[in-house]
Amino acid sequence: MQHSPHDLAAVAREAAQAPGDYLRAAFRDGHADGSYDSRDVKAVADREAQTRIREVIDSHYPEHAFDGEEATAETDSPYRWVVDPLDGTNNFAAGYPKFASAVAVLFNDEPVACAISEPLLEALYVAERDGGATYNGEPLEATAALPLEHGTVALVVGLSAVTDPALAETARRLEATLRADCKRVVTTWAPCVDWGLLARGSIEGLVGFHPDSYEYYAGSLLATESGLAVADTVAENGLYAAAPEPATTNRLCERLEGL
Repeated sequence: MQHSPHDLAAVAREAAQAPGDYLRAAFRDGHADGSYDSRDVKAVADREAQTRIREVIDSHYPEHAFDGEEATAETDSPYRWVVDPLDGTNNFAAGYPKFASAVAVLFNDEPVACAISEPLLEALYVAERDGGATYNGEPLEATAALPLEHGTVALVVGLSAVTDPALAETARRLEATLRADCKRVVTTWAPCVDWGLLARGSIEGLVGFHPDSYEYYAGSLLATESGLAVADTVAENGLYAAAPEPATTNRLCERLEGL
């Protein structure tokens, strides 16, 4: 049975918002239980948030596959839910108020609907394939306010690139190259928050280098459906660039060449 993107988006929205009250309370409590190492954090809040998200999805589509950062469940369904229950775990654990929950649903490995919820700001992004995007229920259309040299670009580096010495070195060169062109390059460790800011026109561009799938599917669909100019070669070479204006995206892509 094939489902409409609109119905899938409604469930994605419900699921992304499900852990909101818990995450707000846990963050304000000021102590994040979990395991810590030099590169990442696995917080109890990740598991708790994912449990709440999965309960919503299973209540509507128990036959669908589930691919969460904390656990997976394979089925023979063409639908697969890809979930980052706490995008920005390091920020959450450090008391830095920049994190979100991201939910995307794929049909035959192509994203068809997604939702991103920022519980502290009560901000909600929803997108449907060929159906546009919304921010807190209002239609979302990306616009650019500043030229690139006066603007901010978000750099999203996936964990696979952080942990691979050769890719990490390339990521450092990429950041240095971008800094030569932009007023500010930010690496926030909360990629979906950055994708949301880009879709709203609050930042001028986003570059992804081997972005993690748990954020990438939701963020890239939001970017496309909000009208951003996108250059996406993640499957081939791990690079992604987006900006409100095609000329800015082209300029970002030029800087990626030869890295």
